[in-house]
Amino acid sequence: MVIKFMKKIYLALAVFLVAALVAGVVIAFPNKNAVPAYATRHPLIKEAYMFSVDSPEALDGVNCYCGCMHHPHDGRIHARGLLDCFRTADGGFDRHASECDMCIKDALEVKQMTQQGKSRDEIRSYIDGKYA
Repeated sequence: MVIKFMKKIYLALAVFLVAALVAGVVIAFPNKNAVPAYATRHPLIKEAYMFSVDSPEALDGVNCYCGCMHHPHDGRIHARGLLDCFRTADGGFDRHASECDMCIKDALEVKQMTQQGKSRDEIRSYIDGKYA
């Protein structure tokens, strides 16, 4: 009887320790792809940010024309084009696009063209042509 009781205690303790370990890992390593609150205040902003999570390569190298590629925003120039408007080089999020209609609209156009099967060169040419 005592042995059965001890087994139950050890099992409960093991379950508790595993749950605590899992909770600690989740806190220590949060989901880097969970968009911040400022990126969810409007459905189109959230859609553009989620596209930057799901398809960063589609935005990488597509020129941004709001000025962020020539003038620093939060101390950095967006050298990777539209991708830098949404994401930092370390994989975090940049607030800039959440406050820039041009970045959001262009990113959603890139998304649409990507879904239509357009090549990277076709997408870049189209975006560049809009502002030529």
